[in-house]
Amino acid sequence: MKQILLMRHAKSSWENPDLKDFDRPLAKRGLNDAPRMGKYLKKIKYKPALVISSSAQRAKETTQLSMEAANLDAQQITWNDDLYFGSVRDYIEAIQSASDEYDRIMLVGHNPLMESTTGVLAGGQDKTAVRMPTAAIVCLESFADSWETIAPGTCQIKWMMIPKVLKKL
Repeated sequence: MKQILLMRHAKSSWENPDLKDFDRPLAKRGLNDAPRMGKYLKKIKYKPALVISSSAQRAKETTQLSMEAANLDAQQITWNDDLYFGSVRDYIEAIQSASDEYDRIMLVGHNPLMESTTGVLAGGQDKTAVRMPTAAIVCLESFADSWETIAPGTCQIKWMMIPKVLKKL
C-alpha cells in the first residue's frame, strides 16, 4: 500500500505588489496554519518519509513550517521547480520518481494543480475531486507496489483535513 499526501501551500501574502508570484511569502494566517497541519500529521501518525515541494517561496515556507512541527528531518525534503511551473503530469512524475523504500510521501504545491492531481489520481479524469483551501491536506491510497505504477485512476481518497476544522478541535 502506498500513501500520497497532497498539501496545498498555506495562505500567501499579497502585501507587496512588486514581488513576482513565485516570491510571495506566507501571510499571517499561513504562518499559523502550516505548523498546525504539521502537528496534525504528527498527532495522527501520518508523517511522510519523503516530501517533494514546489520551490516557490510560499510552498517552501509551508513545507518548512509544517514539517518542523511534525518533527520531520529537513533532509527528507526535496525541492522541485516543476511543481510550480509544470502540470498535473509533473506532479504524477514527481510521485513516480519516489524510491519504493517509502510507503508514504507528500507533495506540497499549488492550485489548481493540487485539486486536478487529486481528481486525476482518484478518478482518472481531469476533474476536480475535492476543493482544497489553503493548507489543506488530502491523503490518497493506492494498492500499487511501486511508485512508478501510480497513474490516473489508481488511487482513492482516504481522508482530507483543513486548518479551519483543526481550529475548532
